[in-house]
Amino acid sequence: MYMRPFLLDVFISKKYIHAKVMHRVTSKVVSVATTNARDLRFTLPSLTDLDACRTIGKLIAERSKEADVYAVSYEPRKGERVEGKLGVILDTIKENDIAFV
Repeated sequence: MYMRPFLLDVFISKKYIHAKVMHRVTSKVVSVATTNARDLRFTLPSLTDLDACRTIGKLIAERSKEADVYAVSYEPRKGERVEGKLGVILDTIKENDIAFV
């Protein structure tokens, strides 16, 4: 718990994808990326496909690095499997040099 202060939260709906990194103790949001944002909404052809997942993973990694966060933890929700769109997001974050602890 003390060694993992930053938590990754990913929400995937039928209309958009939302990811944020927050500090576990203070609940301060460090970085946010969503396909519902104005700059991504009109540039992406689809807001929920695998390309959108890769874009969200890359953005959340870049914004986390800007805030000096290089390690995050991810705890899947009950019954949630790490595959498909969620797996693509997590793999993209790992490829952009953010460590999972």
